[in-house]
Amino acid sequence: MPTSWRVVTIDHHDPIAPFEDVVRLIDVVGTATGAAYGRSDVVEALHEHQPAAVAVSSGKLVGAVVARVCGSDAHLLVLALHPEWRNRGIGSALLKALDQEIIHRGARRLLALMHTGHVGELAFANQGFSCVEGLHLYERAASMVPEELAVVERYGGHFPPAGLWGAMKGFSATKDLLERTVVAPSSRRELADQIGLVPPSAVLLFGPPGTGKTSFARAIASRLSWAFVELHPSLLGQGVEGATALRQALDDLNGVDRLVCFIDEADEIVPDRAGRPHNQALVNELLKSIPAFKSRPGRLMVMATNSVAAIDPAMLRPGRFDLIIPVGAPDEAGRAELAAELVPSGEAEVVAARTAGFTPADFALVAQRSAQRAFDRAVVGGDSRVTSADVLEAVVATRPSVSSDAIQRFELESRTYARL
Repeated sequence: MPTSWRVVTIDHHDPIAPFEDVVRLIDVVGTATGAAYGRSDVVEALHEHQPAAVAVSSGKLVGAVVARVCGSDAHLLVLALHPEWRNRGIGSALLKALDQEIIHRGARRLLALMHTGHVGELAFANQGFSCVEGLHLYERAASMVPEELAVVERYGGHFPPAGLWGAMKGFSATKDLLERTVVAPSSRRELADQIGLVPPSAVLLFGPPGTGKTSFARAIASRLSWAFVELHPSLLGQGVEGATALRQALDDLNGVDRLVCFIDEADEIVPDRAGRPHNQALVNELLKSIPAFKSRPGRLMVMATNSVAAIDPAMLRPGRFDLIIPVGAPDEAGRAELAAELVPSGEAEVVAARTAGFTPADFALVAQRSAQRAFDRAVVGGDSRVTSADVLEAVVATRPSVSSDAIQRFELESRTYARL
């Protein structure tokens, strides 16, 4: 085997620049340095005339290095050495040549990501690179490919903004339940698989109006960084027409990964067929579609209803919904959390005790009515601060969204239908 070699920078204007040889060398080497970058990144950089150098022996490519310049930094994409030409100083020579190239491009720092023990580690040490301890590479695949995004947008879907989960105030118990049973198993799938826990792929939320069921569905998508699509019952239609529209929508969405598909007013789409036989086609279609939707991981169907008792019993049998979760009005601890944003912490419990059945929307109305009282005073020269008395008077003037009768019905349905 020849023992001599030389390093040259790639002349991108040379019609026979060794791009294909570099790619073939990468394929031979297999795992290369630059853990964050792949073969396609290197090919793109070469075609964009980014800095690169090769080591040649007797006309054969035995080493290559490619970087990408971004402002004052250059990022090493690959340092590849043929297995038969390692430990001969080629890596150090390639890095030295690359150093000159990036300086000409205005870069002042060369950064490299690599695993301990990978090819080139000694070359970095020999060329004066510093190993920064304690840094971690975080990576995540893109949420979806363009074809999937086109389907999501066709049905009015989007990626909910970050932070929606934290914004769900007053529902600590429900949030904890959803975090443990829905979010965590879906986001930590490998751990769930290792233990034998199957993440839920179809969930029914039920509870009185205004208790945040839609907000929770959107917040779950935000928490998981998944797309969110809502299929509106009014757009699906009724009877055979509605069943056809539902089948088409779910067939399209079946090709999308990392998706939360939300259907509100489940009692309108899948009501008890005994009382509304004209909806039989729609119920039958959803009974068939849910198992198909659940057949692939990385997707979640969330349906919501104000009255779980009105849903066709076939939909509630095991095998359709993995979880049937009650979502009620905030309990006293939740109301204290909401009240703490309106009054001093020591008085939040007083407000919580007087606001049974209040939802976050009711507390928002209380906040506005309290501010209106302070504004009225300020207009005539009085104190402009919102006081606890203002808040308590606004509470008295506000009717709770969830009545005591609705609370009793919800508690009965929770005992009868919940599956946690």
